[in-house]
Amino acid sequence: MDEPSLLDREYAPSSVARGPAGSLRRYRTRSDAARARLHVREAVRYGTAAAERCHVFPAAPSPGAEAGAPALVFVHGGHWQELGIDDSCFPAENAVAHGYAYVAVGYGLAPARTLPDMIASVRAALSWLAGTGGPSHGIDPDRIHVAGSSAGAHLLAAALAHPAAPRVRSACLLSGLYDLREIPRTYVNDAVGLTPRLAQECSPLGMPAPRCAEVLLAVGEHETATYLRQQDAYAAYLAALGDPVTTRTVPDRDHFDLPLDLADPATPFGRLSLEQLGAAESHFEKER
Repeated sequence: MDEPSLLDREYAPSSVARGPAGSLRRYRTRSDAARARLHVREAVRYGTAAAERCHVFPAAPSPGAEAGAPALVFVHGGHWQELGIDDSCFPAENAVAHGYAYVAVGYGLAPARTLPDMIASVRAALSWLAGTGGPSHGIDPDRIHVAGSSAGAHLLAAALAHPAAPRVRSACLLSGLYDLREIPRTYVNDAVGLTPRLAQECSPLGMPAPRCAEVLLAVGEHETATYLRQQDAYAAYLAALGDPVTTRTVPDRDHFDLPLDLADPATPFGRLSLEQLGAAESHFEKER
């Protein structure tokens, strides 16, 4: 087998991660535990495509919640070709413990689905939650927060840039790729099948800013230079558009274990993500 090219290594997070296989196993074991311990409505349809399903964990009942609870909506990674909603429930227990509903969104995978298909599905999921879907599961459609890792971060950034996307309270984007123009020259494209033109069209770096009140961009310390560079470029791009954006390079974390900290108060980044949610909720209360 030929040695991977330098560009291929830059788009291979496992080339610098510590024990990625173990992190992926933790996604599933923690997700399975959340589905066993919590009330969950599984494989709920949010659209007409077979892939357009989500797992919904309703918020725990609380006084004064007649208008619905806030929700944390998570879009998984996997280079647009791996993982799924059964691997994406690991933040659910912490989210529910802090008063949030939790939604793991599926969007289908390459090569069966194209990137435009996936972006449209993520946008459809958010529109469904902000329309009839959220209230039917006890979610306040005006209190939707989103988070995504890797491919999920890209899909959220692209979906929320569309003028028809609903506005969300906050976005936490982890280890995302925001400029896809190099992807056609990498191994990733074997499944994804981007042309140079489509790579440009699907790049959030060049789209309108995502429709949310504030953005948190985070990446692990142990990432390739490309992922670090892309976060910096997207942060500068959003700042130039006048969007509130916060960036973090999280010590002792990599592409695969950083998402496990999401909403976890036992970790520094988990506390930061919870602080972002709390600040956005405080702004919401002042607006009411």
